[in-house]
Amino acid sequence: MMRCINIALLCVQENASDRPTMSDVVAMLSSEAKPLAEPEHPAYFQVRVTAEEASSMVAVPCSVNGVTVSALDGR
Repeated sequence: MMRCINIALLCVQENASDRPTMSDVVAMLSSEAKPLAEPEHPAYFQVRVTAEEASSMVAVPCSVNGVTVSALDGR
């Protein structure tokens, strides 16, 4: 299970060049003999939101027309 988690963490690295190719992933999953690289911190791992930033994010800009309502939201 830990091997699968390690492979998954390698696949979600922030920089695409740090992620393994699909053929590398298949090779890592099919062979336990192949050593795995240590993943770096995942994207947004060290991002901290201050109280000021959190309060400013509460007021979400949105647009309303006769057909749709659009609200901008981050992931």
